[in-house]
Amino acid sequence: MPYAPTITPYLDKNPCPRVEVLFRTFAPGTATVTVWRTAGRDRRELRGAVRAPVAGALARIDFEVPFGIDVTYRAEQFDSRGVSLGWTDTASVQLDIAETWLHNPLDPRGAVLVEFRPDAANSISRPAMGSLVRVQGRTAGVWMGSGRSGVTEVRLDVMTRTLEDADKIAAMLGDQNTPLTPVLCFRIGTRDRIRLPKPFYAAVPDIQEQYIDPEVAGAHIAHLMTGSEADPPVPGLFVPLLTRADLDRAYPTRAAMDADNATRIGLDRRYEFAGGGR
Repeated sequence: MPYAPTITPYLDKNPCPRVEVLFRTFAPGTATVTVWRTAGRDRRELRGAVRAPVAGALARIDFEVPFGIDVTYRAEQFDSRGVSLGWTDTASVQLDIAETWLHNPLDPRGAVLVEFRPDAANSISRPAMGSLVRVQGRTAGVWMGSGRSGVTEVRLDVMTRTLEDADKIAAMLGDQNTPLTPVLCFRIGTRDRIRLPKPFYAAVPDIQEQYIDPEVAGAHIAHLMTGSEADPPVPGLFVPLLTRADLDRAYPTRAAMDADNATRIGLDRRYEFAGGGR
């Protein structure tokens, strides 16, 4: 199919299960593209691929791809004046990952494999937005509102197995040196029968850490949190998996870099060097 992307799953834990969305070609005259991900009723712009400049090709990593459902990608193409050149064809993928992963969308390297506690999401509320107004002269009230809200105030308690993972969860809300929006991405594993959207983005203002008796739960640490469904940070904000610093560390000279990579898109996909520049 013309211009459809190639979707490549990566199921390892470096830093978490993800997919690469690779467009090798676009319509003639394409200067920028916006890539969209559709998963069930959830349709969003792909982080890092909003009016992204292209030079004939584009590769992006999707760290927010949900698990256990069909996910489709396609891109809208624009010329240098911003005029739409139409849509690419679609490509789909399904990641059947059993475990649940949690991360802040602005810090995918901090992703953690977690286990929901037994009482997590055992009560889910999506209240209508509005109020009942009493009008003079009418016996019954009149509902004044604007539809139904997303999930509100749901328990999202999870467990981790190591101190390293517990530290990663503690860092998800940021600190004085690394400010982060407290909206987290829960990618629910196929073995967890939790009736929340996939993916589920939740505003979590606080995470309480609770040590569990090691004689009962081994090295487990509980993380108690309550969240409400929220839009994730704007998709134009993203942290690239592979940075220029990574490439500079991998190659002694620019000439060596060029000799080892025939194309720009090939260089952009040298994910094995990711993290080397930190």
